[in-house]
Amino acid sequence: MVEEVSRSIRGFRFGVFELDLQARELRRRGLKVRLQQKPLQILELLLERAGEVVTRKDLREKLWPDTFVGFDRSLNTAVNSLRRALGDSPANPRFVETRSRYGYRFIAPVDTTSWTAGLHAKNGQTLDSIAVLPFQNLGGDPEMEYLSDGITESLIHTLSQLPEIRVMARTTVFRYKGKEIDPQMLAHDLNVRALLMGRMMQRGDLLTIGVELVDALKGWRLWGEQYNRKFSSIFEVQEEISKEISEKLRLRLTADEKKRLSKRYTTNAEAYQDYLKGRYYWNKMTEEGLNRGIAYFERAIRQDPAFALPYAGLSDSYALFAFFGIRPSREVMPKAEKAARKALEMDNTLAEAHASLAGILKSFHWNWEEATQEYKQALELNPNYATAHRWYAGFLAALGRSKEAAREMERARELDPLSLVINMEVAWNLYMARDHVRAAEQALKTLEVESQFSPAYHVMGLAYEQMGKYPEAIAAFQRAQQGSVGNPIGLATLGYAYGRANRKPEARKILGELRTQAQHSYIPPYAYSIVYLGLGDKDQGLKWLATAYDERDVWLIWILCDPRLDLIRQESAFKDLLRQMNLPTVSPPSVNNRNT
Repeated sequence: MVEEVSRSIRGFRFGVFELDLQARELRRRGLKVRLQQKPLQILELLLERAGEVVTRKDLREKLWPDTFVGFDRSLNTAVNSLRRALGDSPANPRFVETRSRYGYRFIAPVDTTSWTAGLHAKNGQTLDSIAVLPFQNLGGDPEMEYLSDGITESLIHTLSQLPEIRVMARTTVFRYKGKEIDPQMLAHDLNVRALLMGRMMQRGDLLTIGVELVDALKGWRLWGEQYNRKFSSIFEVQEEISKEISEKLRLRLTADEKKRLSKRYTTNAEAYQDYLKGRYYWNKMTEEGLNRGIAYFERAIRQDPAFALPYAGLSDSYALFAFFGIRPSREVMPKAEKAARKALEMDNTLAEAHASLAGILKSFHWNWEEATQEYKQALELNPNYATAHRWYAGFLAALGRSKEAAREMERARELDPLSLVINMEVAWNLYMARDHVRAAEQALKTLEVESQFSPAYHVMGLAYEQMGKYPEAIAAFQRAQQGSVGNPIGLATLGYAYGRANRKPEARKILGELRTQAQHSYIPPYAYSIVYLGLGDKDQGLKWLATAYDERDVWLIWILCDPRLDLIRQESAFKDLLRQMNLPTVSPPSVNNRNT
């Protein structure tokens, strides 16, 4: 009987448990439960005849045919072991009911899984969304974190290009790194149906990677595998995992999509390793991290000059130097553009490089038409690329197209719901749309997730300032400065608020601090303009905006919408700047939330 059932079905599912007949394993929410052979065999017999009584006589004949002495003790021991594994109680059973001196009955609902069954929920809903959780670094060596993180990111990147499936972005899944995961709670939080969980260990040139695909709502293990390969075979392993997932989720792939799934960007394992290290340090979003990332990207290129991904990494790194106000735009943005165009020259299907180039066309060249085309190309190549949706939303917000910006940002948030940056930029775009009440509310919601997130305090302060709540705004800006000491844009924003609150000595002190910083580091001209406008000095405000134009300051992209520039918006020199940037000279539509 057991052998006949085993040939026709793959296993049984009940509650949060699954009995896998092929692997001979009991799993709870995808994790293996230790169970000896006899208790496992008893469970299998009970599940085959769920709802019916399996007699003690049946159990002895099938499982203890040659035992006459000590059968009762052996059976009781095995049943007790089974109950402990299931967390069950003989007095108040949820699974195994005892029929005194007669036998046992399995009383919980049971599903069977056949070898031909598709991966569908009972209500017919397909498993159409997945979160690739950060792979565990089982070796515990901090120097190997780049590899476990890199494998995770690579799988997210590959799966994101597949149709019919929503893939959670890196920022969201990495908030679960190192934490105990309850699949059902995570499914609720992220609104996903499947989880890919993995672990890896490297010893010398040997790489061990274990993966499990889990139904996130029920905790059932859908597929799992362990790979023991040399590091040079990492490309094949990632390709096999991606193919298995697409098959298990029953994705209908075209020939081109199958080609993307098996695409290799390099055959040089050392170059790939350096690229992963570069992205690892880039993700730290610090000046030191960017410099170390650039060094690894450049080393990857030396290892394989035809490897396109490190060029995209270089482009993103140089662009962040400008956006963080670390280096002048004229110094770093041409390097960023050169790297992005080199990446696309090698591989025109890189969504990341198209999005990077779009950002450069937007913020350095003010070429709005070509930037639009590049953003759309990036999103066509990878509709799951949350960062591209976020950047495109910012682009639309800068042009005063607030409704379109909101739609794009909502799509970014669906893909990356726990991203602090995305949730903060929802507030930023509301601020630029003059919807200051909602901007403040959204900033507060972001701070509920992470109370120390300085950019959210910054946007909250901006909203309060525009609402005329100067003490609250100044307090928020001061809190933002605590987490971002010396940031020139943040410091300038505090100076602007002091000026608007008629605390002019303090605003002028901020100008002095900016000039002192300028002796040893770069200060974006936009920062000086903001402080002067807070002081009501139109001439100096316009002068520094003109300097920002000459230096191609990336912050100038907000010139059309930034409420802090309203003091000079009707000046002819300001309108000339708008025309030179190919922007309309009319004020964008606004929501009247300013209480003055």
